[in-house]
Amino acid sequence: MKKIALFTLAFGCTLLTFAQSSKEVLDKLSAKAKTWSTLSADFSSSLVDKKNNKNIKQDGNIKIKGKKYTISLSDYQIFTDGTTIWTYDKKSNTCTIDNLKDVKDGAFDPSEIFTIWEKDFKNEMKNPNASVDGIGCYEIGLYPNNPKGKSYHTILMYVDKAKNELIKAVVKTRDGGEISYRIKNLKPNPPLQDADFGFQKGKYPKVEMVDNRL
Repeated sequence: MKKIALFTLAFGCTLLTFAQSSKEVLDKLSAKAKTWSTLSADFSSSLVDKKNNKNIKQDGNIKIKGKKYTISLSDYQIFTDGTTIWTYDKKSNTCTIDNLKDVKDGAFDPSEIFTIWEKDFKNEMKNPNASVDGIGCYEIGLYPNNPKGKSYHTILMYVDKAKNELIKAVVKTRDGGEISYRIKNLKPNPPLQDADFGFQKGKYPKVEMVDNRL
């Protein structure tokens, strides 16, 4: 009985240590990110949807300033000033305008990628010795307290141990899909203007505008 009690105590302490470690890592990650007024990063993403036999891979760039962000992909550009979102389709030369709140619908918000865990999430140290492309990382699981209000149930975050920076995120959706983002060439505090986060119609000759706002 004594051995069982000691084992149970040791196991409980291990779990507690992992929980404290995940929070400590995330606290440091958030603290560092909050020193950045702006950021720019390249990324590669993949969407795996086994139900519909989809495996879509894309490379892109993201720029963030507070709640504002712009995402550049091969076929699309997305701009938001935190209130309105513009989605530009390069092939059709069409720009769709929506209210951000109308299309967000509990989805993952790129502007919150470094601080999303701070409210309404449980966190767990999944693997303190994970590796991404040979880089030593912490693998931390995030679970929304209200999963019914989200389009996903889990986010896995991979934090570079040496740089204390997020280098990969994996979003597991409620419909069985998985979206991964591998972050590269992160540059803090690049010079970005507020105008960079809105669609500037004059730069896109003959663009067709489709306004879905009520």
